[in-house]
Formats: sequence, structure tokens, C-alpha cells
Amino acid sequence: MKNNLKVLSIIAFVAAIPLLIITDWYYKGYGILAMFLLLTIGLVLDQLIRLKFPAKSVEPIENYQKNKLLNMIALILFVQSPIGLVFGNKIYSKMGFWLLVIMLCVGVTLNQIARLKYPYTVKEGEN
Repeated sequence: MKNNLKVLSIIAFVAAIPLLIITDWYYKGYGILAMFLLLTIGLVLDQLIRLKFPAKSVEPIENYQKNKLLNMIALILFVQSPIGLVFGNKIYSKMGFWLLVIMLCVGVTLNQIARLKYPYTVKEGEN
């Protein structure tokens, strides 16, 4: 399963640029949305690998998983924030800026909640 997730993650990263070109060719202005969606999928798959198969032994595992899950949501918000800026401004003037700020603030807040509420320790020397 780990190898399948790695392959799918790499495919998502590699397919992002061709999808940008193809989508922008047929639907002018929406190629960047498609590219960012595939990049986000690739990052989420990579984070799922780290969540399910940690490189080192961690304790407590429940805190580690909750921490990684919150950080994954924060990562999605960070990566998608430029999309909020671009497409928010198309909907209403200056809405994109506020979407960007809100997404970044929520992402930072989730990151801090994960760090403070769900701490974990990495055991050295064990795998």
C-alpha cells in the first residue's frame, strides 16, 4: 500500500503541469485550478504515507495521527490559498485577499493546535 501511495503521489505531481496546459487550452483561466488540485492531491497522498507509515517509532501513536491529520488540513489550506486569492477576486472585488488571509490564519491556527494539543515523541534507534 505504501508503494501504491508513493506512485500515485508522484503521478499526481507529474500530471499537474500537463493538466494545467490542457485545461487552460480548453477552459481559459481554469488551468491553474486544475494544477493546484493535483498538487494538493499529491501532497495529501504523501502525508498519508507519513501518517500511516511513520519513519521512526512514535509515542503515543494517537497523538501522532491527530497531529499529522491537523497538519494535513493546514497544508491543504496553505496550498489552496492562492486559488482563493485568484478565484475570490473573480467573484467579488477584494474577496480573494480576505479568502487568502482567512485560509492562512486558519492553517496557522490548526498547525499550532496540532503542536500544542497533540504532542508526540520520536523514539530514537527503533523502527
